[in-house]
Amino acid sequence: MDYKSPQQQIFDACFLASYKLGYDTYDYLPADGTSYPFVYIGAQINTDLRTKRFLYGEVIQDVHIYAIQRNGEQPHGTNRNDFTRMLDQLKTAFRKIKRTENFNIIEQGINDQILIDTSTSTTLLHGVIEVRFLFK
Repeated sequence: MDYKSPQQQIFDACFLASYKLGYDTYDYLPADGTSYPFVYIGAQINTDLRTKRFLYGEVIQDVHIYAIQRNGEQPHGTNRNDFTRMLDQLKTAFRKIKRTENFNIIEQGINDQILIDTSTSTTLLHGVIEVRFLFK
């Protein structure tokens, strides 16, 4: 059996939570032409702590959500209400993560923000969720 770090186990749990909600979920930013909305499980900040016998620590997992902003020019995009519902569903799913293969998980807090992304020819809604997990 392959060993997975606690950080990888938390990453995998977040990925699976998004996937189970039915969202197109990636562990990389997909190529141009990918349909919106999608979820990108991104950067992680890790702090390992150790006692004489046990490993525990904190993981901060960033999750990005991208959707086309619906406006007069993009009638088939995502409106802000649907977008915030998507963010809320993801946050609820992350709060439900209690265990990975080898660790107990405690969600310690969630921050999120919604940005307007004009880096492409189409205006996007870009949500960023930052989840703090304690593993032990």
